Amino acid sequence: MKKLLYSIAALLLCSLAHSQEADNLGSYAEVKLISRLDLKPSYYFGDSEMGFDFGNSLFCTTFEGSASEHFSWFVCNQWVSSDGIKWPYQNLGRSDEINWLNYCYADISFGNWTLTLGKDFISTGGFELDEWDWDVYSAVSSPYFDGLSCYQWGGKLSYTLPSETNTFSLQMVSSPYGEHPFSSNLWAYSAEWRAEYDHFATIWSYSALESEKNSFEKVLTLGTQVYLGDWTLTIDYFNNVGFYTDGDWSIAPGDTYQARVQYAPSEKYDVSLRSTYTTADKNGILPESYKVAAVAQFYPIVDSQSLRLHATAGYDSLLDSFSVMLGAKYEFSLKLW
Repeated sequence: MKKLLYSIAALLLCSLAHSQEADNLGSYAEVKLISRLDLKPSYYFGDSEMGFDFGNSLFCTTFEGSASEHFSWFVCNQWVSSDGIKWPYQNLGRSDEINWLNYCYADISFGNWTLTLGKDFISTGGFELDEWDWDVYSAVSSPYFDGLSCYQWGGKLSYTLPSETNTFSLQMVSSPYGEHPFSSNLWAYSAEWRAEYDHFATIWSYSALESEKNSFEKVLTLGTQVYLGDWTLTIDYFNNVGFYTDGDWSIAPGDTYQARVQYAPSEKYDVSLRSTYTTADKNGILPESYKVAAVAQFYPIVDSQSLRLHATAGYDSLLDSFSVMLGAKYEFSLKLW
């Protein structure tokens, strides 16, 4: 495996050198600063008491660009989250915990083929896991999304049809069950199909996460979107209800269903009703639960979506709580070339 990785790295360096000698078609570099602040008071009916947290507050930076039409890169660091500051030394070099480096990968493209190398999102999950961290609302997030150590090191090979309507990919990355990438010698394998048409889109995937040598947890995700004018219907399915966290960390078998109806009559605002329903896990440990929330998003700057004001109101049956969240997200972009 190490020989394969070394060979791929050599190919990457050769491709970079070749791209620098090219005509710089599509060459650019851009830095973004992304900040989000949420204020989220909650009321817990069972305890008859109030709670407060900062929702999905964060501060991230991204650095992306391309050296030619064949070579591009993307790096994303999360410096602050609602849990506090993410110092670079915390969980550094671990694959079972999320650290300050979310993404760090390069794409090498030739024709309809793309080879992705580095740290990337595991190709598992429907449209929920396809969203950026700064666009996620915890009021309706799934247990699988909440518990997965989703950023892993490895490679992915993708093929896009000439019509650009369908992309098929195979991915091999370090397993979230391993303590350290590569040295744990545990891997995650995924096959993914993405489609994009005028009135519908799909993100379907099947993953095998190696929990111990030659023992795998199987994850099926089916995400489908339907577009009808200003309306979008999104449905995601997962064949699990998250993870067991007491004792050994492992996937809890069951079924999770997510539904979202969004109305976006203009680029200035949209509103949606979102829900997540999880069955009781098949081992009888985790109970049946659901979340439901209304979400509103507003972009006040003319001809720009750099500033977003958002609000949510929702109920969580597992916590028996009702929460309201008000927040704002701002993106600052700087073109380097």
